[in-house]
Amino acid sequence: MKDGMRFVDCDMHIVEPPDLFTRWLDPKFRDRVITPIGADGQPKRGVWIVDGLPSSADEPLQQYRKPLHRPAKPKEDGGPASRQALSSSRLAASGRLDFAIQRDYNAEAQVMAMEMEGVDIAVLFPTAGLALLGRDGMDPQLSLALCQAYNNWIADYCSYSPDQLKFAAMLPIHDVHLACQELLRAVRDLGAVGSFIRPNLLNGHFWHANYWNPLYTMHEELGVTWGFHEGTGAWYSHMNTLYGENRFYRHVASHWIEMQQALIAQLVGGVFEFHPSLRVGFLEAQNSWVPGILTRIEWDYPNYRDTHAPYLSLTPKEYFQRNCWAGVEGSEPEIEATAGLMGADRMCISTDYPHFDSSFPDVSNNLLKRVSRETAAQILAGGAALWGFPGEDYRKADLAMDRFRRERSGVAEPVSTASR
Repeated sequence: MKDGMRFVDCDMHIVEPPDLFTRWLDPKFRDRVITPIGADGQPKRGVWIVDGLPSSADEPLQQYRKPLHRPAKPKEDGGPASRQALSSSRLAASGRLDFAIQRDYNAEAQVMAMEMEGVDIAVLFPTAGLALLGRDGMDPQLSLALCQAYNNWIADYCSYSPDQLKFAAMLPIHDVHLACQELLRAVRDLGAVGSFIRPNLLNGHFWHANYWNPLYTMHEELGVTWGFHEGTGAWYSHMNTLYGENRFYRHVASHWIEMQQALIAQLVGGVFEFHPSLRVGFLEAQNSWVPGILTRIEWDYPNYRDTHAPYLSLTPKEYFQRNCWAGVEGSEPEIEATAGLMGADRMCISTDYPHFDSSFPDVSNNLLKRVSRETAAQILAGGAALWGFPGEDYRKADLAMDRFRRERSGVAEPVSTASR
């Protein structure tokens, strides 16, 4: 809870363990994934080679870029000092992630981060895995095996505190029917609350294609959320063609533009008309672009609906306000104005922990500085509506956080006969 307000982190990240695929991948596929190793012969974090290609296109695109030197003393303002694979980090060098680094980004560190921000419940997304499936033509069975490995691992990770840690399942969208099967397994057997899907064009199928109808229907029938999440570095991203080596260009463009195109496809293509109970989140792309896109579609609506989209029964804004949510990261100066245009109840917030461009642990503080308390309360709790968390889930999360604090302080938990 943040200052008396409920807070669901709609998009928090984990850092995958070095042995993700050496330990969790089906042995039949392990010779197709090469994991980096250290001098001790043990797996270490880095770029995986999957069927001969790096798991992120960032590596070959920037193969001649050199890392930045960490200064002898970290900058007090958290300015650029260290480097992820391709980006300076204003977060790691500030020392704000020391607690997580010391714990190797384990589940205890995840809950500690939630406590620091005031998060009640967090929905977890990958880090290196964001670009893992981002290529056309991947063998669907390999795609499935990779997803199963990740989903099995993150379900185990969330078991540390399942009332606080939730996850979006990675889906093998190189075959829509395999994606349906894995979503069903992840929700029914592992406890997933929805899916993580990139917004890019895949194998010639965009999001208004009838090809995706079985997957839309599966989400509806299971009552779980479709979470769009972009990530720079995918092989199939058109941003690579446009901007090439310069990750600054690609990072700016991909997160916004790919989301805009996905929303246009789903709105104009009738996805929400034919799947009225589908919930879709547009995450880690800010959201000030949403009112403009809705206005643009509605500008053309009278001219084209009868001839090109006669199946639509609502306006684009009505569909959005029924089926969609879009995330913010707390420090955008236009949040209050955007909330007035699209509705604060259609917004949610992501800490983006522990990524290089996150404002953690001040995401919620930044939000409270920029909007009214009424607006902040709606945005902080927006993730609960997006991911379908009932009010009872907050009570369970409170109990879990109390247990976490007691265990860390060494205080015995009081005996109670009340049902939990």
